[in-house]
Amino acid sequence: MPVGVDDRGDLQIPTDVHTVGWYRYGAPPGAARGSIVLAGHVDAASQGIGAFRALWSATPGMVVRLDLGSGSVMTYRVVAREHFDKRAVPLTALFAVTGAPRLTLITCGGPFDQQTLSYTDNVVVTAVPT
Repeated sequence: MPVGVDDRGDLQIPTDVHTVGWYRYGAPPGAARGSIVLAGHVDAASQGIGAFRALWSATPGMVVRLDLGSGSVMTYRVVAREHFDKRAVPLTALFAVTGAPRLTLITCGGPFDQQTLSYTDNVVVTAVPT
C-alpha cells in the first residue's frame, strides 16, 4: 500500500504487520531509476510475526520477488543487509530517486527497548534487479 510521512516527518508504516508500505514519494515499483522503498514491520505483540521478519536473516545473493499487482513480478538479488541506529539512517542515500534501480527494504531491528516499546535500529536490505 502507498505510504508517506507522518506528522513527525517519519516514514509511515502500515499498522497491519502483514502489510508492506511503498514510499509513494520515491521511485515507483518497476522504476528504471532510483530506489523503490518498501517498509514493513518485523513483528507486533498483538499481531505476531510481520511481513519483514525475514529481512533479519537476508544474505547477499538471496532472491526477492516484487509483485507489481498487475500480474507482473520483478526479481531482485540482495546485495547488502545493514543495521542503522534509527537516529543515523542515511535517508538521502536510501530514498534517492536517481541512480541505478534498486529495491530498498526497511524494517526494525536491533535490541528491543522496553521503555519505548520499539526496536532501537533499522534493518535495511538493498537488492538490485536480476
